[in-house]
Amino acid sequence: MEIVIRPTELKDIDGLCDLYNQPLAQAQTLQLPIPSSALWEKRISTMPDNVYSYVALIDGKVVGNIGFEQVTRPRTRHVAHFGMGVHDDYHGRGIGSKLIETVLELADNWLNVRRIEIDAFVDNHAALSLYKKFGFVIEGEAVDSAFRNGEFVNTYFLARINRR
Repeated sequence: MEIVIRPTELKDIDGLCDLYNQPLAQAQTLQLPIPSSALWEKRISTMPDNVYSYVALIDGKVVGNIGFEQVTRPRTRHVAHFGMGVHDDYHGRGIGSKLIETVLELADNWLNVRRIEIDAFVDNHAALSLYKKFGFVIEGEAVDSAFRNGEFVNTYFLARINRR
């Protein structure tokens, strides 16, 4: 099974809608259910210069997505954050790792990003393990920070500092 990572393109819209319409992807990201093609077309076609988006493909199918944003304010240009999702049917196959490796390479070797931040729901144990594998540490917890399936949930704030 070969995982191909490439920049997100307009032809990926249907695959992104399918990915973020999966129950786990909805529950563990901030995406809303039943994403529209128009929403994804707008996101992809109007992406600012400081935002990078990649898809993971297996046999041509979109199975993962990561969006990476470098902060543009002068005193915090060394900071970036990301959000990602993996298709429910493809968890545990290394897709999240490949997506994170892609943005870490970009951040560390091309954008001079020192600090990368990510939020994760406190009950998303798979994501938390993945982030910790790449050196992210929990810096704090936000109580009732998001609304999911009719109730409030807590979020951990994680960050990775590149000290080289």
